[in-house]
Amino acid sequence: MNKTTIIYPSAPLSSYVKYYWIVKTKDTNNIQTIPSGCIHLVFHKGGDLCFSNGKKQPKFFIRGQLSSPGVLLPSGNIDMIAVVFHPLGIIPCLTFPINELYNQYIDIDDIEDTKLKELKEMILHEENVCSCIKFIENFLLEKINGFADYNYTRIFNSIQLAKKHIQIGVSDLADNACLGYRHFKREFSRYLGMDPKEYLRVIRFQKALYILQNNPRLDMADLAYSCGFYDNSHLVKEFRWMTGYTPSEYLSSRNPHSTFFSDDCRINYIKTRWNK
Repeated sequence: MNKTTIIYPSAPLSSYVKYYWIVKTKDTNNIQTIPSGCIHLVFHKGGDLCFSNGKKQPKFFIRGQLSSPGVLLPSGNIDMIAVVFHPLGIIPCLTFPINELYNQYIDIDDIEDTKLKELKEMILHEENVCSCIKFIENFLLEKINGFADYNYTRIFNSIQLAKKHIQIGVSDLADNACLGYRHFKREFSRYLGMDPKEYLRVIRFQKALYILQNNPRLDMADLAYSCGFYDNSHLVKEFRWMTGYTPSEYLSSRNPHSTFFSDDCRINYIKTRWNK
């Protein structure tokens, strides 16, 4: 029996956390990772997960922004709680530059944060999921208490604008933020851990996934136009870069799914999916 549970955060954290993703499964199929535009804080008490090069993924880690796809190979059961942050949501929790997370899985034990290590130990020895979520929320609430940053708001507004106007460019975002082009690029990378041009590519890709999730039979030319790609060949090229597959290959092997554009304003709502 496989169980996947999504729990939405309490109101004070809803601007920082998209949801908590709980996975318990004995399925040992390979797991594909793709650029999601979000950073994850993961607590995994199951068997080892290995990258395609044979290196083990840390059990308790922060996963940064990804720019390309990857594959994880399970060697046992999966028992995981993942905190999926909004694009900027992890900023108050970090004690180091977010750029250090780019395409990285950073072990919690390698982070100089006593409170985070204490949280890891609490979750490691707690079986009740609701109690674990409470531990996580208490940790996050302490981190965001008193947090204020003017440029944080500027970059947040830039992301919202990019989601709304999918064809927007970096220059327009800089103008909207009232920052010079180079200054905006530096600030954006400092807060997102990824160059703005590259992040706009991820947003367009996530938009394509979201549209296909709701309309998998949509004509590829219409999809390309809806997501700000130059043409169908540009869409195929970007899709292959982000997933390793063309759109048709991807659709034939799995269901497209994106939470980046999903309605994530629901609070304290629990959605459970059982696969037997």
